[in-house]
Amino acid sequence: MRGSWTPFALLLLAGPLLACAGGGAPGAGTQRDADVITLAEIEATEAESAYQVVQQLRPRWMTRNRGARSFAASEADYTRVVVDDMPPREFDHLREIPRDALRELRLLSPREATLLYGTGYSAGIIKVTTKR
Repeated sequence: MRGSWTPFALLLLAGPLLACAGGGAPGAGTQRDADVITLAEIEATEAESAYQVVQQLRPRWMTRNRGARSFAASEADYTRVVVDDMPPREFDHLREIPRDALRELRLLSPREATLLYGTGYSAGIIKVTTKR
């Protein structure tokens, strides 16, 4: 008798998960990723720079400040910017990148930033991919 309940229990548990996997209501638009700005989104803006693209499409990326890293540190740790896998730069570097040069912008979490670029990025990194 015990063996006959196992498939039934699995079906009960899996049912809600399978129902959620459908992707939402039929005809619903695609959901945007909060951590990625796509080429289509970039082209739909009237922004002139990567900074303005972020400002218009993902303003929360601009407010990622983790505060001072220690009592002795006087500077706050702000989100840094990596363009085409070059060394990380200051957030304001986004002002120098023309919108037409952009392919994608992706916000990396502090954990992802540490795995890819080492320590010291507790506010994360905006990874910029250009059309070059």
